[in-house]
Amino acid sequence: MSLCKSSLTLGKYPMKERKFYTVKDGLPHDEALSIAVSEQGVPWASTAGGLVRFDGERFVDASPPDADGGTVFHLLFRDSIDRLWAASESALYCLCEGSWAISSIPGSVLALDEDNQGTLWASTSEALYALRGAEWTRIARMSNAATSLAAFGDGHVFAGTADGLLALDGKRPHWFHISSAASGLVSDNIRAMTVDAWGHIWAATDKGVAVYDHRQHWFVLDDRHGLPCCDCTDIRLGNDGSVYIGTSGGLVHLLEGRMKFYGYKRWLPDQKVRSIALSPVDGTVWVATPAGISRISTRSMTLEEKAVHFNEQVEHYHTRRGYVTIRLLSEEGNLGSGEVEISDNDGLWTANYAAAQSFRYAVTGEEEAKRLAWRSIEAMLKLTGITDIPGFTARAIRHRTESQFGNGRAEWHLTEDGEWEWKGETSSDEMVGHFYAYSLYYDLAADEAQKEEIRRAVKGIADHILGNGYQLIDKDGERTTWAVWGPDQLNREDKWREQRGVNSLELLSHLKAAAYMTGEAAYEEAYCELIKEHHYAMNTMRQKIEQRLSHIDDNLAFLSYVPLLRYERDPQLRSMYLMGLEHHWQHERAERTPLWNIIYGALTGRACELEAAVQSMAELPLDLIHWPVVNSHRCDLKWDEELERSGYKQLKEPLPYDEKPLSKYDSNPYLADRGNGMRAEDGTLFLHPYWMARYFGLIKEE
Repeated sequence: MSLCKSSLTLGKYPMKERKFYTVKDGLPHDEALSIAVSEQGVPWASTAGGLVRFDGERFVDASPPDADGGTVFHLLFRDSIDRLWAASESALYCLCEGSWAISSIPGSVLALDEDNQGTLWASTSEALYALRGAEWTRIARMSNAATSLAAFGDGHVFAGTADGLLALDGKRPHWFHISSAASGLVSDNIRAMTVDAWGHIWAATDKGVAVYDHRQHWFVLDDRHGLPCCDCTDIRLGNDGSVYIGTSGGLVHLLEGRMKFYGYKRWLPDQKVRSIALSPVDGTVWVATPAGISRISTRSMTLEEKAVHFNEQVEHYHTRRGYVTIRLLSEEGNLGSGEVEISDNDGLWTANYAAAQSFRYAVTGEEEAKRLAWRSIEAMLKLTGITDIPGFTARAIRHRTESQFGNGRAEWHLTEDGEWEWKGETSSDEMVGHFYAYSLYYDLAADEAQKEEIRRAVKGIADHILGNGYQLIDKDGERTTWAVWGPDQLNREDKWREQRGVNSLELLSHLKAAAYMTGEAAYEEAYCELIKEHHYAMNTMRQKIEQRLSHIDDNLAFLSYVPLLRYERDPQLRSMYLMGLEHHWQHERAERTPLWNIIYGALTGRACELEAAVQSMAELPLDLIHWPVVNSHRCDLKWDEELERSGYKQLKEPLPYDEKPLSKYDSNPYLADRGNGMRAEDGTLFLHPYWMARYFGLIKEE
């Protein structure tokens, strides 16, 4: 039963996803120059190798029959009656009702736009033209080559140049020059322009975006207003009020006052945006870059539907003999390549998946959830059963048919039958995972036979810990490096001071869980002795050390609180433990870690910034690939100067989950850059907090 007094009822939300297109997908060249989308939502793209059209699956050649095979179209434009205009160095082509024609305009067209009356305007390096009927009429000489045009109303035309803004006016049309020196224009170097229905001109410059009322009032959108990169290259307006800003460092989306950054390589194949086009059908964003084209689409889904997606993904790509963990890719970004990692913490990561499925079974009663949870529990039980040391649990195992078997690396031990190897040097991480998952499955899903198997394993592990002075003793007779919980070390040795609180918490949690599941008094007696004689409960009251940058310990602490506070009923001890949890969560709450927020809310009944946790889960990308993510060039970020003086380069605040490097919750969320595209996280990252929140009633689905 949940202690939390509040919950959220969730519906559908917009989920972004992307796909890249390169020469493998039909582009004649990866370097994309310009892009436009038809009224039916069909994209056309010009590349350094020719003109192509998207057929729904890939790009196919769509060059005009009269064009030379090497013709490069530097500009594409779709007008209001769905004609496609394509400008090359020597001609302007028009595609109308399936037929191409060469326009009569002389010279190379550099910019195109259409006003509200349907008049098309085109500029070359020499002159501005308007399309009157079927003929282009010369309107005015160009004093500077236009990079872009903004046409609106009935014949209002502005031209952006590399030397300021030009405004067309007068009975005999004349260009009036508007410079940054004499106006609110942020920079004279205008790269692109667009105009909204109210006559506001949006100009993308090398120093930000200038919004102009086409008379005398200006607003500058730059780093002072949260623009991540001010070196702007293109700008487009969406029907929903969106402003998409292309920059040399990524794509920016401004909607209803909120700025979102879509960067390399999570969202774009290259940092530099060359051209942006929006589908009038569904708002899909097409982005041309020097390394290919990105399609960023939106679909409406619930978190429960996202859970189904991640469940399928885990089962297809991330399971190995019941163990669930990260996938190592042999081809960048290709989930179908590579293999599931045999990690240093197979037990801990698999425990998280078993916990997620246990919560899911408790919520839904679905037998599949129970089957998947038990499969992972059985895999965890094998980690203890495979060693020849009673109660000693392996970090990982591998079969002789698996890669790297018998590679001679340290801490791997061969079983007597030669079929398996198991890895020693087991850490406290493994024990936290085992006691956590065992206790949840025991309570939420296990039948009596399964409970007996869990009890035997728990008793063996607990007896090993107690019988060896609160340590794990490895095959060589030595204690493992990190599995140290004894009072002689934690309370009396300075080198263990930083682990004193979290390791005390872990041991109390293990003993309490063992006493509960086995019913044996020895574990409760040891638990009480540690509290009375060795102040272990006091050690937990401020177990989080603020100066210690260890998110591994943070994760272990939050997981350890779950069995401890679920089983402990003494109000004084609970108060002491909750003091430690409160202090820890207050320190971590800025990170918006969904699992930790939900653990805090579930165990305390207090407000846990549930909206932030849900937002984090909603932001998690659907592919969970560790793409190379680069944010350090952004001018909207704030760095932790105090930590930087100590040699750490990290942000003062974590980025949103769809902008920052992907990682597990035990990694540093304050990093701006990371990833190589060769690892894929498993969906437990989402499934664990989601189903836990559902079980404790923190969130409900409509």
